[in-house]
Amino acid sequence: MTNQPLTRRRTLALTGSTLAIGLAGCLGDSTSPSANNDGDGSTQGDANQDGSDSDDHDHDTDHTLGHPEEHIEVTMESDDDVHHFVPHVVHVEEGGTVTWVLDSGVHDTVAYHPENADLLPSSTERRIPDDTNPWASDVYDTAGETFELTFEGEGIYDYTCTISGHGHRGGNHHGGGHHSGDQTHESTGMVGRVIVGDPDLDPDRQPALRSPSDELPEAARHELEQFNHQTRDALQEH
Repeated sequence: MTNQPLTRRRTLALTGSTLAIGLAGCLGDSTSPSANNDGDGSTQGDANQDGSDSDDHDHDTDHTLGHPEEHIEVTMESDDDVHHFVPHVVHVEEGGTVTWVLDSGVHDTVAYHPENADLLPSSTERRIPDDTNPWASDVYDTAGETFELTFEGEGIYDYTCTISGHGHRGGNHHGGGHHSGDQTHESTGMVGRVIVGDPDLDPDRQPALRSPSDELPEAARHELEQFNHQTRDALQEH
């Protein structure tokens, strides 16, 4: 008989300015679709500023930006000192759901928003639509644990992992974080994006499409700039 990891699920609905939270428990296998989307649907590793490839494992996916889906899974992965949300960028329908599944390591998923400044001291900028509330998951350390959000509002939502190399949140609760020199997963480029529906690509309406703040770690800024190129290329084609 195969032992299955206990999965803890938290479900939220992002609707305008409201946030509904529900909890449920279930059993399920941890999964790892291992994917990194480019705007044209191709899959390839991320390049660091020095031209090296930050990915040392295959990223394959059937998901193509520009073709929103009802439900998508994103795995949270660690491999030595490399940390990823996989796929990095996903596209769901209005009312669609994203489920983050812990594959390996210790991770969380936290939206870029001033209200999350205590968890994410490197930046207090908003990178989700103006009329939506932010999310901040629990810290997950058991393979198979999940965090689920339903996105009712069209838009572009950026998020990151706040965990430090010691397995704690990098915010003020543990005295660590970007400012104290304790490297967080965000500082290694562990950021992600959810595109919902067919959003307006005007940065005045979509804060995520603005150039990232200089307060963010360099690797995170690099990834978010790449997301902006991918998003514009994919959505302008459809």
